[in-house]
Amino acid sequence: MQTEAPLYDVLVVGAGIAGLSLAAAAAREGRTVLLIAARDTHPREFRAEKFSSSEMGVLDRLGLGTGARAVATPLHTVIEGRWGRLIKRMASQEFAFHYPELVDAVRAALPRGVTSVTGRVAATATGADVQMLTLADGRRFAGRLLVVATGLGEGLQRELGFERRLVSQGNTLVYGFNTAFTYALLAGEQLIWSAEAGGDGVAYLTLFPLGTQIRANLFTYWPRGGTAAEAFLADPTGTMRRLMPGLARAYGTIEPVGAIQQRPIDLVEITNPVRDGVVVIGDAFCTTCPAYGTGIRKALSDVTVLASLLPAWFATPGMGAAKIGSYYKHPKKVAADQLSVGVSLRLRRMTMGRDLVSRFLSLRSTVYRRGQQAVVDAAAKLRRAAPAASGTPAANP
Repeated sequence: MQTEAPLYDVLVVGAGIAGLSLAAAAAREGRTVLLIAARDTHPREFRAEKFSSSEMGVLDRLGLGTGARAVATPLHTVIEGRWGRLIKRMASQEFAFHYPELVDAVRAALPRGVTSVTGRVAATATGADVQMLTLADGRRFAGRLLVVATGLGEGLQRELGFERRLVSQGNTLVYGFNTAFTYALLAGEQLIWSAEAGGDGVAYLTLFPLGTQIRANLFTYWPRGGTAAEAFLADPTGTMRRLMPGLARAYGTIEPVGAIQQRPIDLVEITNPVRDGVVVIGDAFCTTCPAYGTGIRKALSDVTVLASLLPAWFATPGMGAAKIGSYYKHPKKVAADQLSVGVSLRLRRMTMGRDLVSRFLSLRSTVYRRGQQAVVDAAAKLRRAAPAASGTPAANP
């Protein structure tokens, strides 16, 4: 393929966390990278709002962590509530953020080796050697490898001829809102409160500090526009009190402040990904259930796997399907994809299912966790009793 456009090593389309991270990873390896974003700033949409220290570690290694930390609220403790009562508190380093702010901050921290342009892809021509993109304003760019990181957007995927399979329609409906709680309630801590009754379609609620406010994320399996979803929007405070009375007793009434954001999620995956010159990463390849919390983790896993393959790919001419296929067959990518999708479906089935298998899975999970907690409680009692038995005053429980 002949072209007058300058030839980059990597063309990245999409400026979400996956596209930005891959662009940074390739640039740090000395590759020439062009990043194409649809907008100058990320749209103010409701997406993931927490990730763990391992994800921040990946951003740190890519030189993007400083930007991410500037807009993130660090968390150091997880408090877990189950069966209507508090059961566990443990150390856990995580970070809370508004996704658009995170993306914009990471984008501002990109290395100089990344050239960024704003525009929409109107036409493509791909092959084993050169990938050509034409933007809506007529600009043309060429690269040896094209990386599609367009998130939930389907336009470029259709243009390239990828086929998408619907794994689970309306799999999850997530709500995000600020609460009337003061920051002091959970300074540096987050609360994860599981559903208190079976069959209500609720997975769990998490409360956490974000900036100076306490943020709530409610993960449900309700159909958008259905009776349960509409009842929650009509009376969120009353609905939360009815669904989680134990939470209200322990922490008080959940009162939303300001707008309630919602995000419905379909689980979708690309079925025919292997082709010359093009790689699909992150949500563009496979969406995940946010209730399981692996969206950003899986996206960064895709980035890590692809970045590890790039040196060998660029060491020889061409970017044929054999090279591209090694990414999709990589054991770490396969494991991450199977875990994310498999557990997403299992959690939904356990919460919503009415068949015997679903009831068994849910019961087994509950019995196991209660058994584990009983062991922990018994061990704690023995530790407290041991000093008293030896004549030493026991510590206060």
